[in-house]
Order: sequence, then C-alpha cells, then structure tokens
Amino acid sequence: MKNAKNGTTRIAGRKPKTYAAKHNGKPVRVSVPDRTDPDALDEAVFWTGMRDRLSPEAVAAIVAFLQPAHTNVPRVDREIEWFSRKLVDLLGGHEQQSRLAEELGL
Repeated sequence: MKNAKNGTTRIAGRKPKTYAAKHNGKPVRVSVPDRTDPDALDEAVFWTGMRDRLSPEAVAAIVAFLQPAHTNVPRVDREIEWFSRKLVDLLGGHEQQSRLAEELGL
C-alpha cells in the first residue's frame, strides 16, 4: 500500500520496523526499509554508485574472478552469474570486458 504523503510502500496489516534516533536534537522514529519491498533498493542508484566508485579496470577484474566461480548451491551460482552479467553490461559488453581483462593480464 503506497503512502500518498511520502511515497513509501507498506504491506497491509504490518507496521514497519523502526528505531529511535535524534533529528535536530529531537527524538524521532526512523523506519527500516523492508528487504522484500522492491522500492527499498533503487537499482539505478546502486549501479550509478558502482560506476562512479569503481574504475572500468576494477570492474573487469571483478568479473574475471567471478566468471569461473561455482558453488554447490545452484541459487548462489545463478546470483553470481547475474551479478557478473550486470557488471559486464556496466562496462559496455563482453568485448570491452575481455579487452580490459587482457590489458590487466587476467
């Protein structure tokens, strides 16, 4: 259920988790984002942050080490593969990732 006042989403019948904090010296309650709420993590902000904080070479190195990673948990393997694909997309595709990895000696 969307709150028209502040745009937050809340599951009907559930109170959001909160914690006590101070704002301008006054006690306030601050809500904790629900990890199941799709609005809790804005993907665009996440990927913009990754792009702003990591060089293309660092991203290529991370991908190079993620690609051969395998576990005994298929779900984890799928999540690693998904993350690796997203990082490759961030670089502009497989050719760019391969070129950078080769330049880095990976």
